[in-house]
Amino acid sequence: MTASKHWSRRDFLQCAAATAAGACNRKSALGFLAGMQAAATEAATPDYRALVCIFLAGGNDGFNVLVPTDTGPYQTYKASRGNLAFASDNLLSLNPTPSGQNYAVSSRAPGLQNLYNNGRLAFLTNVGTLVQPTSKTDYQANVHLPPQLFSHNDQSDQGMSCELDALEKIGWGGRMADLLTNLNGTSRLPLGVSIAGNNLFQVGNSTVPYYMSPGGVNNFYVTSGGLQDPRTKAFNKMLGLTLTNGRLLEREFAKSVKSSIDLSQTLITALANSSSGTGIWPGSSIAQQLQMVARVISVRQTFGIKRQVFYVVQGGYDTHDDQIQRHGNLISELSQAMAAFHGAMDELGVGNDVTSFTLSDFGRTLTSNGDGTDHAWGNVQWVAGGSVVGGDVYGTFPDQTLDGPDDSGYGRLIPTTSIEQYGATLARWFGASETQLETIFPHLSRFDTANLGFMA
Repeated sequence: MTASKHWSRRDFLQCAAATAAGACNRKSALGFLAGMQAAATEAATPDYRALVCIFLAGGNDGFNVLVPTDTGPYQTYKASRGNLAFASDNLLSLNPTPSGQNYAVSSRAPGLQNLYNNGRLAFLTNVGTLVQPTSKTDYQANVHLPPQLFSHNDQSDQGMSCELDALEKIGWGGRMADLLTNLNGTSRLPLGVSIAGNNLFQVGNSTVPYYMSPGGVNNFYVTSGGLQDPRTKAFNKMLGLTLTNGRLLEREFAKSVKSSIDLSQTLITALANSSSGTGIWPGSSIAQQLQMVARVISVRQTFGIKRQVFYVVQGGYDTHDDQIQRHGNLISELSQAMAAFHGAMDELGVGNDVTSFTLSDFGRTLTSNGDGTDHAWGNVQWVAGGSVVGGDVYGTFPDQTLDGPDDSGYGRLIPTTSIEQYGATLARWFGASETQLETIFPHLSRFDTANLGFMA
């Protein structure tokens, strides 16, 4: 938009709706207001806790991140994975689990190895979207299966929402925000902050995240020239007139726009004095996103905020070809980024208060398609931070025998742990009550435990 364009009130409202910082989707204006109302309750807790969702877009091959090294399971792994299997000299050993099993990670992931061996990272094995506990017999009879298995969009949405049959889904991170925003008192910064754009995970019934980029606040273009810029003056004049003389809905919408712009300016000022620690950060996209998360966490006291949920994305995991090289590069970047991030959290004094965790579309086939893998189901996820009961592997490690009891066919493993159990364990640590967990995770009661034990 040029400075010379004539603005009508309609232009003003459309521009404000489209570009007000932190308000970027159809629920944002009313959702922001609803979130502000929910935050009017004084904070009920003195501590700070943050969850950082690291979404591995495309379907991460988790069973080539965590590899069993005891003789029998390793031989089964080699047989099922064929040309994708890691030789023992391409693996980094992990400390034995408390029950005595031995595992390793790829030699490209020393950061994950160090976090695990220092008791600050745990793996969760064979987790996935489930309507209820499911056996191979159930799968073959098509009994209560998640819809559209092996579909990127469907499985991503189901993992982010845990609403497998809903027509219009909302995220379990968003439902947490709906219920726990009051813990942030009157803070103007939403509980959810996305460094990776729109996502289902953080959208609730009444809350939406604040959207940023790895470079910082997405500034409102019309006012980016400063207070003396003609566009800024014209915009502020129209905003003032709307606040004073507009109809009820126009006034309320203008209030939300002004609040959003004011919040952006406050955040820009705060980030100018932020810190991501003194360590060296890699230059990868995922590291840049996590570095911005660290900077926002470092200025949390400016906003009086006690609970935050962040969302970042690393793409490229749909490895149908050239998997060894492509997947290795991705895991190397992620390992370095997570090591830098959790090092920064320790330096900032919140190492025990910040927990990162992975999600992905689905797992990948144990079998090779020649140069890569195809879409599957059960997967390995991991969680890191000072409050993690780390140095252990949770869940039931599957029998990786092709066509065995855990293989639905073509090396697609049937999950034995639900994402809802995974999420509930995180949400409980975050501050959700047992009653709230039933709202956040609608199928949780169908599983034998709602606490997998990996959080202190």
